[in-house]
Amino acid sequence: MKFSANRSEMQPIIKRCCLVIGRQFTTKETVCILMEADEDHNHVQFTAMGNECVLQARLNCYVEHSGKAMMIGSVLQSMLELFREEVTIVETDDTTISVRNAKTGYSFALMDSKKYPVPEPCTPESLTEADGFYEISSKVLFSASKDASKGLRALNCVRVTVHDGQWSATSCDSYRLTMVSKDTTQTQPLDMLLAVDAMKTVLHVFNGIPHFKVGVSNGNAVFCGHGMVLRARLNEEQYVNIQPLIDHFHMVHEVQVDGGVLLDTLKRISAGSTTNAKLLLLPVDDRTMRLQFISNTNSTVSGQIEIDCTVQTSLPKDGFCYSYTYLKEAASLMQGNDIAVQFDKTGAMMLRADNELHLLLPIRQPKIEEKPKTTRTRKAA
Repeated sequence: MKFSANRSEMQPIIKRCCLVIGRQFTTKETVCILMEADEDHNHVQFTAMGNECVLQARLNCYVEHSGKAMMIGSVLQSMLELFREEVTIVETDDTTISVRNAKTGYSFALMDSKKYPVPEPCTPESLTEADGFYEISSKVLFSASKDASKGLRALNCVRVTVHDGQWSATSCDSYRLTMVSKDTTQTQPLDMLLAVDAMKTVLHVFNGIPHFKVGVSNGNAVFCGHGMVLRARLNEEQYVNIQPLIDHFHMVHEVQVDGGVLLDTLKRISAGSTTNAKLLLLPVDDRTMRLQFISNTNSTVSGQIEIDCTVQTSLPKDGFCYSYTYLKEAASLMQGNDIAVQFDKTGAMMLRADNELHLLLPIRQPKIEEKPKTTRTRKAA
């Protein structure tokens, strides 16, 4: 096998292959990238496999001799990053594979490409323009469960659908919930459930690619971009219907606030470590709300600030308490929007803006121990 390609064209493909491979792999073959050079059509196909995804990308270049070879993805990526010359030549003989340019070259022992687990073809019956997929999917990742164990696998995922003229994405970890939708002209219905790791890989691979298509085939979500196809294994768990859960909450308090102002206020109020920190929301008047940052170290109020807002229905006197990190993450996704912050009588909070909704459940307010009053004993005269 021998082919020559422009480094600037080959490097993005190898980078995407390494994103798919990731850092967890089961065999020495799956840490490699398979290269298949076709002399008749002057192109090379690169294949990379991860635990959840498979990527196949094609590069048009000059192929002198057809053949197959595989190479560790991270090593190939590092070499291309070190090269300065544009033209890169990849060549194999009976025992070695070499990667070189005009000034620099590397040689490695040739591995048996026949051992590479080449994926079976996967062709969806139809493909849908993914005009809103990237935007809505990236906004719901943070509220999916981080635990992929058997009992929580159904929550360690993101559901994406096309229905009634809208893209819709949903995630939930039983403490928080996110729903994001966007209008679309697509009429073909679509419903897919992807594990969090698979969704992260898809978003990394298609970052910066404005136009691609998506479909479903043989238990896989298939994403087709220019010169590449990525497929991600669908989650087989039964996802809970979220809408009845949302309808269960009856909001009785509401505050209108600017998303950018809320995020800036949350950033300024934190003091020290934010790990397991809490945030207490308290009423002040019809134009102001007080935020109190409560560190986890000693469960004492270590920062407070007031924020301008429009109070539609005032909060109860004792307010409500939430995870500082969860609220800040939700606010960071909604900056630039006017947010309606709604509460039910138990403190469940909904942040609404256009076609975006974040639901956060309250947490128990910390008990602040009062210092005992000292009493003085009057001495007898």
